[in-house]
Amino acid sequence: MNILKTSLALAAASVLLSLTAACGSSAQASVCQDATKAFTDYSAKAGASAGNLENLNSATADLASRLKDLSGQADGDLKTALAGMADSWASFKIDITDPAATAKLTEFTTKATQATQQLAAACS
Repeated sequence: MNILKTSLALAAASVLLSLTAACGSSAQASVCQDATKAFTDYSAKAGASAGNLENLNSATADLASRLKDLSGQADGDLKTALAGMADSWASFKIDITDPAATAKLTEFTTKATQATQQLAAACS
């Protein structure tokens, strides 16, 4: 379980670093800043949920919801990137009884990385 939690935290930190660097000059900078805050909040909640998968899954669902809301405030590439990230995070739920959990984590991390790159490009 620690590897799953660590991987989620790393994925969120990766997004946060990308957004922090990219949110400077966009016309939709406030949406980018709100996305950065959403990931900051998620990282804090994920870290605080050590050993509690229900809280971690709840934090992940909350992040997906915030990203979806932000996509409704954005246009163009930013809207597409936020919607993609919202879908990726919404589709991820940790279930340690699932034998395919590790494979799902790998797939999720790949999708989250791709969406992060799109978001960073849209926010630059």
